[in-house]
Amino acid sequence: MRPPHAALLLLFILACLRGAYSGGGRSRFTSIISFGDSYADTGNLVKWADPVFPGPLPLENLPYGQTFFGYPTGRATDGRLVLDFIAEALGLPFVPPYLAKGSNFSAGVNFAVAGAPALNLTYLQGQNFTVNPPINSSLHDQLEWFQKLKPSLCKGQGTDCFGSSLFVMGEFGSNDYRNILMSNKTVEQALVYVPQIVDSISRGVERLIQQGAKYIVVADVFPTGCIPPILTMLASPNKMEYDRHGCLKSGNRLGRSQNTLLRHRIKVLRRKYPHTTIIAAEYYRPILAFLDMPGHFGLNSSTTLLTCCGAGGPPYNYDFNAGCGLPGVKACADPSHALQWDGFHLTESAYRVIADGWLHGPYADPSIMHVRS
Repeated sequence: MRPPHAALLLLFILACLRGAYSGGGRSRFTSIISFGDSYADTGNLVKWADPVFPGPLPLENLPYGQTFFGYPTGRATDGRLVLDFIAEALGLPFVPPYLAKGSNFSAGVNFAVAGAPALNLTYLQGQNFTVNPPINSSLHDQLEWFQKLKPSLCKGQGTDCFGSSLFVMGEFGSNDYRNILMSNKTVEQALVYVPQIVDSISRGVERLIQQGAKYIVVADVFPTGCIPPILTMLASPNKMEYDRHGCLKSGNRLGRSQNTLLRHRIKVLRRKYPHTTIIAAEYYRPILAFLDMPGHFGLNSSTTLLTCCGAGGPPYNYDFNAGCGLPGVKACADPSHALQWDGFHLTESAYRVIADGWLHGPYADPSIMHVRS
């Protein structure tokens, strides 16, 4: 269902009025513990040891990070992520990556890794899928890291160690679909794996609850059919295969299928664990809102499906062999008016509005700030 015009306009106005989050307000949350993929990774992938990545990754080069930090941080965008805006709003520092040696994890830790799937590497490879990057960074692996770090996180804190921590789970699933589709499989073949992906996320949430988590944000998956790499790879001369936004209907079936099943599973977990607050957060709906009414979010309506940092020109400015961060590939003049950053990821300006929707509504149920005080 299309979001009401008035609600979208109100969200945009609130986002503009708030500007950069000042934090500083009192919050029930004293730390953030994050799991996910490149939509949440604050530097784990770029700190991964050799020999898997013998040379610098594109993420380690400008223009990544140019908008806010002024240098690459390992975040797959031009500045801050949703997780960063949430930390600022809660008066907490940016969440450090788990693989950053010598980091202080007293106010949070981030296990998210760019490219991380919901399903294990060995399983995906056993299904004859080409996994990129071919590392053990799945949700299961991240939960193992959490288990390993837990004693130091809870040292001297007793049984209610995580009672004031905000856990953020996901998104997960998009990399599974990317690996499947780029292994010359169809959307119909990828849909078969939706229940397993949701099972993995659900088990992960339940495992966190069993470890003492009281507040968990569970993010849905974005509309896969709206991202430049999928639009480029699955391009069709048949206009009937595209929706009114210019997105591929078949690609978006993946996101809708996962999100419908995930919402149902969240309801089941809420009934099973009534003393845990599970926040259902959305990427899918706000991205469609950006495409529906770009002007109300300060976006250029003529470039919503064009990659800001890419090559190749219209219709998507995406070239698999000339990705952002590689020599000669430049960013658009003003990323703040763009939606798509490097093809797979969004710009800081888009993440800011999504974060606002998670913090204050309408893109989280319940909103984070509603449960914080």
